[in-house]
Amino acid sequence: MLEAFRNAAKGWVAKLFMGLLVLSFAIWGIKDVGNGVADSFARWTGFGAQDLAKVGNVIVSSEQFRRDLNNDLQRLAQQTGTALSVEDARRLGLDKEILDRIINTAVIDSKADNLQLFVSDKSVVDEVAANPTFQDGSGKFDPSRFRNLLQQNGLTEEGFLASEKQNRRRRAMTDTASQGTALPRTLTEALMRYRNETRDARYFTFSVSESDVPTPTAEQLKKQYESVPQAYTAPEYRSIAVMKVEPADVAAKLEVSEEEVAAGYEKMKSVYFTPEKRTILQLSFPDLAKAQAAKSRLDAGEDFMKVAAELGAKESDVTFADRAKTDFLDQKIAEAAFALAEGAISEPVQGDLTTALLKATKVVPEIQKSLADVRDDLVKRLQLERAKDEIQSVFDAVEDARAQQTKFEDIAAKAGIPFTLVPTISAAGVARDGTDVSLPAKTEVLKAAFESDVGVENDALSLQDGYVWYEVREVIPSALRPLEEVKDQVTQDYVASQLRNLASDKARAIVAKADASTKLDTLAGETSAVIKSVTAIKRNDVSEEFDGPAAMALFAAPANALTWSLEGDGKTARIIEVSKVTTPVFSLVAADTKALADEVRLSLGDDSLDTFLKALRAGADVQINEPLWAGISGGTAVQQ
Repeated sequence: MLEAFRNAAKGWVAKLFMGLLVLSFAIWGIKDVGNGVADSFARWTGFGAQDLAKVGNVIVSSEQFRRDLNNDLQRLAQQTGTALSVEDARRLGLDKEILDRIINTAVIDSKADNLQLFVSDKSVVDEVAANPTFQDGSGKFDPSRFRNLLQQNGLTEEGFLASEKQNRRRRAMTDTASQGTALPRTLTEALMRYRNETRDARYFTFSVSESDVPTPTAEQLKKQYESVPQAYTAPEYRSIAVMKVEPADVAAKLEVSEEEVAAGYEKMKSVYFTPEKRTILQLSFPDLAKAQAAKSRLDAGEDFMKVAAELGAKESDVTFADRAKTDFLDQKIAEAAFALAEGAISEPVQGDLTTALLKATKVVPEIQKSLADVRDDLVKRLQLERAKDEIQSVFDAVEDARAQQTKFEDIAAKAGIPFTLVPTISAAGVARDGTDVSLPAKTEVLKAAFESDVGVENDALSLQDGYVWYEVREVIPSALRPLEEVKDQVTQDYVASQLRNLASDKARAIVAKADASTKLDTLAGETSAVIKSVTAIKRNDVSEEFDGPAAMALFAAPANALTWSLEGDGKTARIIEVSKVTTPVFSLVAADTKALADEVRLSLGDDSLDTFLKALRAGADVQINEPLWAGISGGTAVQQ
């Protein structure tokens, strides 16, 4: 899930313009900047109370950052269907991205000020007047409509026009860098042919065996061990003490009276109610006459599904299995369906959406579980609800005990909450013996613990309904493991490397001894291998049958030549014959050519804009209010 959020905002143009395009409002695809960089004023020394950054005379406010962060969180929630918290944004690095793009915008504004770029009121007014959104039915600008739309979005005319002028001034600079890149025909043709060239190949494979590798000597193992020490180096480990409190940790200790149980049952009665459900067959008709004709046939004894088949419907098309009354969109259909006795067929029903015949094939009555049936579950629910209110009291008690330097073990025992001591754990969550370690809030605790140190008193981490406390007891530095400890792994690595060498050497020898008169069939026969064929392979085609290394080898060799590639297992090689090369016909006006040209042009524009922004930023006086940023971001540093 986290990788999906990162991909939603990639690319310099997206990152910059998600910042720039929050400057007008929804009908233009953008929102008002309010008191951001457009309303900034010069501060010659220091920062104001809410000044997050300063670029020349342009001020970036903390309010602008929070507004942009909230906008991005809402946008990502709409795209993914999952709500994100501010803490999620920090873990994704979204907070730094937002600050970075706001600063880029401020850098552009500062440069535009230095260049004295100017946008006239008339040009903005003309653009607004030409916008169909603000026009009446005759295509003329409607001042009342314009003002009403501004009012609905919380804007004034002056504020809107000012932000539009600022927006156009920014675009005047960024468009110059990102647009208008001319793509030479030669480059387009070369890229198109490179991408669309296809090749046919014939190939066979052979494998070498571990029995072909002599037992390694002590000297060979030592050499393997010393050649790649990083492969045999243990990561840094830490000993971490953790205690946590969640509703489930305190719920069992809370008493619930009989009166509370009875009241809770009445309040939560619907939780223990299962509505009546039915399996309904439904035939739909364009009019009442056709429905009545079908009903006559059914009354005469014809099979329901036979009539359905004649209407072109399968059983799955007409069956609505185990549906509650509320599952039917058409209320009239629902009423008729739930009025039928099991096995009965309705008269034609004229619903709001269709005319139908209905048959109830299965009826499961509603069930209301009694208090006696659900008492144990209800008590647990009530305890959990009460426990949520008790969490803050536990938190306060734990914090008071920590302030008195009480040990975690004693605090947890007195508060009756879980305590865990992990002797060794890596940043990847693995113990020294390679087993996975279980920890509450594992991802968050590991990240925080490996950013902390021994003796540091850390703030509690917030869970959805609780807290986690942690402390680092010991840091065990990363170190090279002794050879004897990793001898099995060293031996496996040595054998694997020798197998790769044997397979590669044999493949080279086969290709080297082949000449113009030696056919692939002859070479395959010498190893009793079966020849296979593939056709129309492109450079980027990757499949289980013909993987990436094989495709690279195929396209690195000339037509009719032999080449080879090593398979993923490291002990199998593929001997390949380039049997056919097809170069595509180039057409500058072809749809795929135009699509490629647009793709490359956009990429070049992004690169140009990236270079432009870096150059502007390198020459700008960018200052970050580090104390304020630490408070907003949770202490993560930002690169200026």
